[in-house]
Amino acid sequence: MKTYNMSFIKTNGLTILLVFISVIFIFSLTLIFSLFENIQGLSNQDKIEYITQALTTIAIIIGGLALIINAYYTSRLSLDENQSLLMQILAGTLAWDNNIVTSINYKQPTPQEIVPERFSKAIEQLGNEKIETRFAAIYALERIAKDSPKDHWTIMEILAAFIRENAPVNQKYEDELQVSSKLPTDIQTAITVIGRRDSHKDPVNQKLDLRNTDLSNADLTEANLSKAIFVGANLQWVNFTQANLSEADLSITNLCGSVFYEANLSKATLPEANLQGVILRKANLSKAIFYDANLEGAILCDANLLGAILCDANLEGAILCDANLFEANFEGSNLQDANLIGSNLQNAKLAGANLEGVLLSTANLQDANLQETNLFRANLSGCENLELQQIEQAFGDRTTILPENLNIPQHWR
Repeated sequence: MKTYNMSFIKTNGLTILLVFISVIFIFSLTLIFSLFENIQGLSNQDKIEYITQALTTIAIIIGGLALIINAYYTSRLSLDENQSLLMQILAGTLAWDNNIVTSINYKQPTPQEIVPERFSKAIEQLGNEKIETRFAAIYALERIAKDSPKDHWTIMEILAAFIRENAPVNQKYEDELQVSSKLPTDIQTAITVIGRRDSHKDPVNQKLDLRNTDLSNADLTEANLSKAIFVGANLQWVNFTQANLSEADLSITNLCGSVFYEANLSKATLPEANLQGVILRKANLSKAIFYDANLEGAILCDANLLGAILCDANLEGAILCDANLFEANFEGSNLQDANLIGSNLQNAKLAGANLEGVLLSTANLQDANLQETNLFRANLSGCENLELQQIEQAFGDRTTILPENLNIPQHWR
């Protein structure tokens, strides 16, 4: 169906009216001239005056008619413009309402709907050859673990498997000190993410499996690695400052040179672990197990070893001054030349231990079991709560320095 523009129609109508008025004006002129030409008895001067008056009257009438028509079309045009503006406003309002309805009806995708795609993409990138891509994938998995609690533990196990796969223990260098070797960025990132996870989301009785991994020189400050399994791992020169390793399994691990300042190793198991030169100052080692562990030269000042088991452990030259060794078990251990000044050995079990050359000045030995203990060259001066019957069960000689209130037992002579 053919349509016309309204402004075009209005313009054509106005033109027709003007033409019509012009025709009427010309017709009126012709009629007036014919009329006055045929009138008798009038002079030419009178005819001219009458014609002029007639023309003036006709001009006034036509001019007035033109003004009326112009006003009419102007008002119509203004009305149409206002109606057009009103229609535009109404159309905009309807569009805005439609947008609001669309926004209300639009359903934002939930994290649960987005997670599978993000998860698959992150897993794919985790195997990428570029380290920066793997780095980004690890952080993507961390965000997913936060957004989706049901995927939390799966992601932690994936990261642990990633570390086991990409940082296995190198048997060739297992016993060497790796002071300068830096842990790869992606491995450090993965263990950092594991260490700062929300452990409240961990399933009951589930443990992180990091056995036989090489994490030497890692920074695990304040990391939460409670109950983690590190059996056979290489953890040399790792910074465990204020880390949580409670109930962790560190059996047969190499911890040489590591720092455990104020770390929590409560109930941790470390049988046959190598802790040479480790710093355990102010660490919590209560009820930790150190069967056959090597703590030679270790620093345990102010450490808490309440009820710890150190049977047959090597603590030669270790520094345990001011340590809490209440009810600690040192049976069969080697404490030669160790420093236990000011330590609390109340109710400690030292039967069969080697305390040759040990420093025990001002230590509390109340009810400590010294049966068959080697006290040669040991310095017990100033010891508190040490009784004669205790040292009578031990071995010593003139090189043993006793408190002033005790005499050398007869069998020592």
